[in-house]
Amino acid sequence: MGFEYDWLVVGDSDGAVHSASLAVQWGARVAWMLPPASTWRQRLHSDLALAQLQQQSSGADLAEISRLAQQQTENLAILRSPATLAQQGVDVILGSGEFDRQPALQLRLQEQHLTPRVRELRSRRYLLAPSPKPQFPSIHGIETVPHYSLNDLEPLFTKPLPQQILIVGSDPQGAILAQSLAPLGCSVQLLLSEPQLLPREDPQLGQLLQAHLEAAGVRVRTATPVSQVREIDGQIWLQAGNQALETQALILAPPWGGDLTGIGLDKLPIKCYDNILKTSPSLETAQPHLYACGSILGGYGDRHLERYEAQLATHNGLRVRQSSLDYSTIPRAIATVPPIAAVGLTTPQAQRQFGDGFISLSLPLYQLESSQRRGHLSGFAKLLVSPSGQLLGAHSLGDKAPHWIQVIALLMRQNAPIQALGKIPPPDDDLFAAFLQLWHHHWQNSHPRQANLQQAWFNWRRS
Repeated sequence: MGFEYDWLVVGDSDGAVHSASLAVQWGARVAWMLPPASTWRQRLHSDLALAQLQQQSSGADLAEISRLAQQQTENLAILRSPATLAQQGVDVILGSGEFDRQPALQLRLQEQHLTPRVRELRSRRYLLAPSPKPQFPSIHGIETVPHYSLNDLEPLFTKPLPQQILIVGSDPQGAILAQSLAPLGCSVQLLLSEPQLLPREDPQLGQLLQAHLEAAGVRVRTATPVSQVREIDGQIWLQAGNQALETQALILAPPWGGDLTGIGLDKLPIKCYDNILKTSPSLETAQPHLYACGSILGGYGDRHLERYEAQLATHNGLRVRQSSLDYSTIPRAIATVPPIAAVGLTTPQAQRQFGDGFISLSLPLYQLESSQRRGHLSGFAKLLVSPSGQLLGAHSLGDKAPHWIQVIALLMRQNAPIQALGKIPPPDDDLFAAFLQLWHHHWQNSHPRQANLQQAWFNWRRS
């Protein structure tokens, strides 16, 4: 029995589109199976509407924002539509199917004709790349109470905004939404079960973001899990910790996962916990020849990261030379105001890996001339460095954070030492010069003998 395809992609995420397009460019015979019900448009519309809401702030027209977001969604949908992929040479299959291991790994597709029939699709390799799906928390009564989710905010923007809004969940998009809604005259609260904002990031980033949110008028409640919710006389009541909170609108902002229902994964030897798959460093699952990428692996549901995983999985599935997953030099950004960006290890991760054997160089941005000129004085930048000068991680909250974190990520991919910061041209030269000054000061304190010899040499030259 031969193979019909070299690469069969299951799902409608951005990673699925990128993988199918990349594989067909390499000359593979590719199929892309799209599920009958897709949430991709809803999520994209919500992301675009939220981005425009941030830009317009207090003068926002929600109806106009929703209309523009819908227009942008339709334009972007053309670029990744089934017709566009079909023109590139991808076999686009609309429908649902289940994996089966008998007699070999294949996908059984239920085709709807006058007489329904089952089509067996066989490929040398497969990729699971479903769209991100909010993993809603277990809250008693949530099914009977009207609420919104980050995956579909359009209903919120198509009617007058409630005066009281409560957002539950630790996803960064929840913090962005809270910060965007507060200037519109709403009373906004953000509830998290975790002890701090951005639990996956450096603790200092979460602390500073909370300060910015509270300055914008958002009430942030950490370590406050919601156990029960109910609707009474048109108001929504929540039991949060030992408090009873009231609101007019409830928005859930939980972590993202992948929708794994209805594709027969229970028939495969795949390890899955809370809708998150476990894979090898090559992104291959416990089922040989089946790869996975995107929100199905956990994380923020970040599109940039999803494309990186999709490209890695496609490379490993179609080519002989294997590559391993490495998040250490992949930058990540969160579009708060000011934005947050990071790359590499956080401070707790560095402590677990190196103990006290690393150096943390922290710099308030108001000390920089470039920040003073731009008028952006709030924020900070931090570098984590090994004693030998190897860059371990970088974290920042500031108006230029995503830009300079990209520079650090590039240096980390090149295994460049911290001294390479001295070669960075303007406009970032004053930031990196300040870091080098901090590094030199630390080096002198850590190597007093060398510092004394150096000082003695200059003293000798002056004598």
